[in-house]
Amino acid sequence: MQTGEIRVQNTIIKKCGQRGMVLLMLGLLAACAQKADALKLSAHQFSLAADKAITSLDDMRTAEFAAPAQSTDAQQAEFIANLNDFTGTLTASNIPVLINPDAITIDPDVNAKWEQDMANLRSDYQRFDAIFTDIGEDDLFGIGAIHKAGPILRKLRSQLAALGQTLGTTPPVFLVRRNALVAAINKIHNDKTTSADTRTGQIRAWWQQWQQLQADEQQSYQTALQDFVSAGQLGAQLQDQISNYSKISTQSVLKDIDDGLNFVAENRELGIKQLKHKAGTMLLQTLADQEMGAGNAATKTPPFPQNKPVTQ
Repeated sequence: MQTGEIRVQNTIIKKCGQRGMVLLMLGLLAACAQKADALKLSAHQFSLAADKAITSLDDMRTAEFAAPAQSTDAQQAEFIANLNDFTGTLTASNIPVLINPDAITIDPDVNAKWEQDMANLRSDYQRFDAIFTDIGEDDLFGIGAIHKAGPILRKLRSQLAALGQTLGTTPPVFLVRRNALVAAINKIHNDKTTSADTRTGQIRAWWQQWQQLQADEQQSYQTALQDFVSAGQLGAQLQDQISNYSKISTQSVLKDIDDGLNFVAENRELGIKQLKHKAGTMLLQTLADQEMGAGNAATKTPPFPQNKPVTQ
C-alpha cells in the first residue's frame, strides 16, 4: 500500500471516529433533553393535582353557603307565602330575604379575602409549573432551574400538607341547607292542623332530604381529601426526582408519572378514615423533608421569578 493511500485511510478513520463521537454526544444530549421533557410532564402532573385540590377546597366552601336548589315555581311560591306573612315595609334590602330567607350573607370583605387567597394559591402553583415550561432558556436543559425548583417545591408541599391536615380535622357543614331543613322540620312539628298521614309523609320526605344533605357533605369532604392526598403524593415524588435528577433516567421519570396516575386512582377508592391517616402521614413526611432540605441548603431558598413569595 502506498504512503498516500495509508494517509487517506487514516484520515477517513479519524473522521469516522470524530463523527462517531459527535453522534454519541448528540445521542447523550437527546437523552438529556428527553429527561428534561419527562420532568416537565411530572411537574405539570403535580401542578394540575394541586390546582384540583385548591378547587375542591373552594367548591366545598361554596357549598357550605349555597342555598338548597329549588325550581323557579318553588321559589315563586315561597316568596308569595313569605310576602303574605310579612307585615313590615318592603325595601330593597329585605326583598332578597323574602325570596330566599335561608340565604346567609357573607361579609364582602371576608369573601374578597377568600377569593384573593384562592387566587394566590393557584398563582403559586402556576408559577412553579412555569419554571419547567421555560426550562432550558437560561442554561443547557435547565439544570440550574431544576435545582432552584427544589426548595420552592418544599414550600408548596408544606402548604398543601398544612391545608390537608386542617381539612382533615374540619369536615364541611352545609350551613344554609342545614338551617333550611331545621326550619322545615320545626314547621312540620309545630303545625297541629295537619292530618297524621300527611304529617308522616312530610317527615319521611324531610328525612330523605336530611340523609341526602349528610351524604353530600361527606362526598364533598372525601373528594377534597382525595385531591389533597394525591397532590401531596405527587409532590413528594417530584421532589425525589428533582433531588436525584442527575442519577435518574427518562424511563424512571415516565414510570413515576404512570405510578402517579395509579395512586390517584387508588385514592379514589379510599374512605375518609384512610385518607385522613394518609394526610397526617403526608404532613410528617413533608416536615421531615423540610428539615433535610434546610440542612442541605447552602444558600437561601430562591424566590419565584420576579421575587414573588409563596403564599403562606
